[in-house]
Amino acid sequence: MNSLNSALTTIRRSPYQAIVSILMVTVTFFVGYAFTFFVAGTHQILNYFETQPQIIAFFELETPGSSIDSLKKKMESEWYVESVSVVTQEEALKIYQEDNKDEPLLLELVTADILPASIEVRAKDLDSLSLVREELEKAPDVEDVIYQEDIVDELNAITESVRMIGIAAIFTLATISFLIIMVLIAMKAAHKRSSIKIMRFIGATAWYIKAPFVIEGVMYGVVGSLLGFGATLASLMYASPWISEFIGDVQIFPIPQEFLAAQIGIGTLAGIILGGFAGLIAVQRLIKQ
Repeated sequence: MNSLNSALTTIRRSPYQAIVSILMVTVTFFVGYAFTFFVAGTHQILNYFETQPQIIAFFELETPGSSIDSLKKKMESEWYVESVSVVTQEEALKIYQEDNKDEPLLLELVTADILPASIEVRAKDLDSLSLVREELEKAPDVEDVIYQEDIVDELNAITESVRMIGIAAIFTLATISFLIIMVLIAMKAAHKRSSIKIMRFIGATAWYIKAPFVIEGVMYGVVGSLLGFGATLASLMYASPWISEFIGDVQIFPIPQEFLAAQIGIGTLAGIILGGFAGLIAVQRLIKQ
């Protein structure tokens, strides 16, 4: 309790230095939390694309319905296929009319007999997509196969790039926060050099002397972590309508409570380690002297 009171007294006596430390830690954890939310969101988006009809095969215009039904049954019998659906020429026309209902000139020029029927195949997992593609490409009466592998690969590439940038940014900001806390606490410890020497002379243990400075660093880390989490969550909730509109059918809201609890728990622990270690390093050299 004495160590805690001593740390609080030191903070009250230099509020501006404390604010600088907390703000820097807050920015660090804001970036860190935002990064983890982004990674979790992109992972969920990738999972969505992996479970959607990834391959669409278009038939030649004169393909009979019996050939289409035969291919549908064949694909349904494959172990790596999750589901199969067929879009007839009439259904394709309805889709076209719905997509272009605001363009009457385009509607007049298109009839069902010039739109190809198609078959959409959903694979059980991403690795099975190549098997589906090979089977459809060698099927008779199939004119073209659209494979969404590029979309998944592009999302993976973007995610990996952002991960590298995010890790570098977090590491840089965490280093700056660590140095700021360490320098500020070291300055405060230097002002108490005489008091520390007296305490050492009368038999105070090294930890008794270090504890107030370590606790001060921990307080900076914990407060900065909580403020960073609050700022990230508020920003995410504010932007949630735009995010939901942008990603379409992918459902990432509401955010699971377990995920939020894990985030704040890990973040608080990281704040304790960051601030506490910075305070310990700051006063360690002075104690040895």
